[in-house]
Amino acid sequence: AGLPKAGELAATAMEVRPGVRLVAAALPFESMDALKSAARDLSGVLGSGVVALALDAEEPQLFVTVSDDLVVRGIAAGELVTAAMPALEGRGGGRPGMAQGRGSRRDGLEEALTAIRARLESMA
Repeated sequence: AGLPKAGELAATAMEVRPGVRLVAAALPFESMDALKSAARDLSGVLGSGVVALALDAEEPQLFVTVSDDLVVRGIAAGELVTAAMPALEGRGGGRPGMAQGRGSRRDGLEEALTAIRARLESMA
């Protein structure tokens, strides 16, 4: 498949605040399991940072992880997912380190990822 590898995704990380890196991407994974596996690999390569991967599908889904060092700084994956969900017309939530959501509006994916970045910029 033409999906980017963990190292390629990690290379797209943006520093949204000092010491806070974000990788955000919407990709056509074949399943949520495949997306979560990719997110784990990506977190391993990235180390400290926030990973926000969206499933680009008829029923868009979102999976966000926050590294432990950033959770300590007050960054919560659940809040990031909650901020993104209106764009997808969905709902979601979770723990500070990991959260997910599911929506119904596929064309809101970019907007959802932008909302995550904006929320991250204003956190902690």
